[in-house]
Amino acid sequence: MSNSIYGIALSGLNAAQAGLATTSNNISNSNTVGYTRQQVVQQARAATSNGDGILVGQGVNVQEVTRMYSDYLNSQLQQASSDAAFYDSKSTMIGKIDASVGDTSSGLSTALSDFFAASQAVSANPADLSARQNFLSTSDALAARFNSLNNVMDGIRTAVNQSVNDSVTKINDAVNQLATLNKQVVAAKSASSTGSSPNDLMDQRDKLISDLAGQVQVTRVNLSDGSVNLFLSNGQPLVVKETPFKLAAQVDPSDPQNLLVGSLATINGQQRLITYDSNTLGTGALSGLLQFRDQELAQYQNTLGTLAAQVGNQVNAVQAAGVDLNNAAGQPIFSFAGSTNGLSNIAKVVSNQYNSTSNPTNASITQVNYSKLTGVDYEVRIIGGAPQYREAGSTQAFQPVPVVAGSYQIQDAKGAAILSFNLSNAAPSEGDSFVLMPSRDGAANIQLSLKDPSAIAASSTTNPSVGNNENMLAMNNLQSTRLLNQANGASGVSISDAFNQLVSKVGNKVREIKVAGEAKNAVLSQITQQTDSLSGVNMDEEAANLIKYQQAYQASSKVISLSKDLFNQILSIFN
Repeated sequence: MSNSIYGIALSGLNAAQAGLATTSNNISNSNTVGYTRQQVVQQARAATSNGDGILVGQGVNVQEVTRMYSDYLNSQLQQASSDAAFYDSKSTMIGKIDASVGDTSSGLSTALSDFFAASQAVSANPADLSARQNFLSTSDALAARFNSLNNVMDGIRTAVNQSVNDSVTKINDAVNQLATLNKQVVAAKSASSTGSSPNDLMDQRDKLISDLAGQVQVTRVNLSDGSVNLFLSNGQPLVVKETPFKLAAQVDPSDPQNLLVGSLATINGQQRLITYDSNTLGTGALSGLLQFRDQELAQYQNTLGTLAAQVGNQVNAVQAAGVDLNNAAGQPIFSFAGSTNGLSNIAKVVSNQYNSTSNPTNASITQVNYSKLTGVDYEVRIIGGAPQYREAGSTQAFQPVPVVAGSYQIQDAKGAAILSFNLSNAAPSEGDSFVLMPSRDGAANIQLSLKDPSAIAASSTTNPSVGNNENMLAMNNLQSTRLLNQANGASGVSISDAFNQLVSKVGNKVREIKVAGEAKNAVLSQITQQTDSLSGVNMDEEAANLIKYQQAYQASSKVISLSKDLFNQILSIFN
């Protein structure tokens, strides 16, 4: 009997000791980021007969030390982290645009107002050289304001690309570490005689997955051997057991100002990037950055470029219709840097002839109707031997490009021409693609070309000495003339109204992203609190556990002492 009591008490002593060690470990790691509270799982030993047919318990076994962990809460936390990071990354970038276009000192409204005020001053005094000089000065300031705003957007694009590159680096670092941890977890679990899980290694892995989810949305699959597989939301693998699958960031051959993200694969003996569409990456900081760059930033910069193109186009058209103080025809007031043929050089084509090596197909934009541009670029691909197009960055199906007067023509829904382009090959190579950018460089390249104030064509006749101001009145009318946003039969808006719409659109998007971000961060905070309530270390609870296990330890020690006394008494009887 004493041996039975001794064994039972010893099992209780061991269980209490394990409880004290686990509680001590919890307290020690109360401030360790990513640590999950642990608890001892005890199981009663099977009872045995005492010889009289009565089953008597034989003590307790420590089955395992487990983590206070919930797969459900963890998956919810993972998704919430991705969602919050998605909007946070967007909010940071779009806030920079809002600060520029909405600022009265750095925005365009003041420069446009000054330009038309100076135009009106010339119309009031057509022969006044000081008024003419002021008009040229405000024209120069207007061009500089376009340049400055575009520089801001170029800077934001550069910052986005750098952040994209940093995000890919963080993802690849995490993927490598996760593959290593998978290997360590499987090895540790296999080495355990009871198949116990290595809790600390699993905590490290969960913390890495949580950090990874902030960069890109992932799907987690737990395997029976203790390892986990991770997949992107588009189904591409990131980690499969001990194998990492890295992402890559490369310069976009269709737009050298951007970085593409995807995975590398060997195709026809060449290593090429299989690009991931940002719309299929779910949420996370990386997806937020890519979507912002390809959607909001591209649209805002193109809209600004269209404004600059129309200002230059229309002002020069009015100038060309009049004569200056020397009875000479008006020369362009604005030009575009690097252009040898006027405004046509604003539009550019960037190519990616990835399917053609010996006979690449090139494109050239021949005409642009800036009044019908909607702030988008156009992706063109050779399909079935002919060009088809869709809006760049969209997931729309490609549409055939009609041929009008010998040129390929992209049209609006009413059949009106938006732009025309030609191909260098009569038989273009299948799969070749281009991106047509009719307005990206408009604001970047506009500049003042007219330097002589007497060359301003204020008059519409050959007798400007009498103070004829009819042509400058036409210049004044540009302020209210509907010159933009006329696609699909719309009546359009003026230059000033178009910029105000841009400011409003940016402001509304800022508020939209802010509200969505606040909601997602609130969800993240709520789920974090729920997770902490389950998995975090509660010092009051651990203090109570210390007392509980201390008392159990002392009681088991007392039973061991008692069993020793009983055994000695039995021995004394026989002596």
